[in-house]
Amino acid sequence: MLAAVPSLRAFAISLSGNVDRADDLVQEMLLRAIANINSFHPGTNMSAWLITILRNLFRSEYRKRRREVEDADGRHVATRAVLTAGGVRLIGSPVVMGR
Repeated sequence: MLAAVPSLRAFAISLSGNVDRADDLVQEMLLRAIANINSFHPGTNMSAWLITILRNLFRSEYRKRRREVEDADGRHVATRAVLTAGGVRLIGSPVVMGR
């Protein structure tokens, strides 16, 4: 498994375009591979299995980041949250301030 790390890192760099992000992807991929080693079938191509895990991890995180909304000034949260006695609750309609 460790012998494949340099080529996996190169693949991760090609996917993410960022060395630091690629290192994080490889590290997470190794953790997932170790946690799911029982799903690897001996006699099959381990490098292909690891690349599949890495690619799926990248795609999942890409989709997740694409759904996230940047809200640096808090305007979006103000339209989606209501302050209650128990804290902040998200709602489906905009918050009317001052009522």
